[in-house]
Amino acid sequence: MEARLSVGEELDLGTAGRSAGDQFVFGGDLMSTEGGEEHVVGSIGGFCVTTDLERNAGQCASTAVLPEGQITVQGRQAGIPVPGPVVNAVTGGTGAFRRAHGQVTQRVLTPATWQLTFGLLDVRPYRPEDGRGPDEAPRPVRPSLPGK
Repeated sequence: MEARLSVGEELDLGTAGRSAGDQFVFGGDLMSTEGGEEHVVGSIGGFCVTTDLERNAGQCASTAVLPEGQITVQGRQAGIPVPGPVVNAVTGGTGAFRRAHGQVTQRVLTPATWQLTFGLLDVRPYRPEDGRGPDEAPRPVRPSLPGK
């Protein structure tokens, strides 16, 4: 899956120039090439806050929004706003991902295109015992989203 950013803003907060507390805010589409055809499968948005000037690193949080639900991710990244390959924790989700945990690997292909590979555990499709009506049922998903 690829994140194609349409928003990528660096915010210089506090002391002028690179300083602790500066932020990088991003958002865009999630794309899949599954089946040989490229199509939008969702969206992503998030932010990083600079906490380590020596390593140009900080804490980042993002949310992937998919038809089956949302997946939240959090962790430390170096090289903000263009980090090298990084693995962050899946911290939760909604819908089919409400019990999900695992990790996501992010590789920068270009500053505005990131490859995301989700390794999810405990992803469950809709079950009647969840207490939701059929209109609220997420579609079943595979427990892992390949980085395509």
